[in-house]
Amino acid sequence: MSFEILNALKSPQDLKGLNATELKQLADEIREALLTIVSDRAAHFASNLGVVELCIALHLVYDFSKDRLIWDTGHQIYPHKLVTGRFHQFHSIRRRGGLMGYPNPLESEYDLFVTGHAGCSVSAALGLKTGDDLVFNDGRHSVAVIGDGALPPGIVFEAMNNAAGLNKDLLVILNDNKMGICPRVGGLASYLDKARVAPFYNGLKR
Repeated sequence: MSFEILNALKSPQDLKGLNATELKQLADEIREALLTIVSDRAAHFASNLGVVELCIALHLVYDFSKDRLIWDTGHQIYPHKLVTGRFHQFHSIRRRGGLMGYPNPLESEYDLFVTGHAGCSVSAALGLKTGDDLVFNDGRHSVAVIGDGALPPGIVFEAMNNAAGLNKDLLVILNDNKMGICPRVGGLASYLDKARVAPFYNGLKR
């Protein structure tokens, strides 16, 4: 694959000029880059393949040069790195002196924190939203992407409780892929399993 679109992509703003066919091609190129580069080293693989379209959609809808995007834990960040103009350095990811395998503000203005601990994204996104409302008050958006494996910690529920209490416009996207560093257990995991096979949810997907 020639990576025609990735080669020309300087920033997420370039996505605005792509049509539906080109956006699909971009998704294919991102997956091919992951398969070609990431598969030969110790790196997060499947989690990144699963968020390609989500990443593209988020950067199409929002302007994260001012809006806020937090990827929980950060291991799903590779498509985001490619969309934000780091394709030409991507061969160095998780290599000495190369791109970091997690968000890194020293690499890009689109990486807000060096994350790594699971469950912190919602509270971080809420804090940013609250601060932006106080300082800018210009309707900036705040988005947290969190996997079901990172959802159970109490810090997540405290943040969602505070977001509701503060009446903040906070978008939390649950990537429910049944994957985690350890088995998913408890009532929340059982509820998500039931919701995944519910007729209402599957009807919406169709």
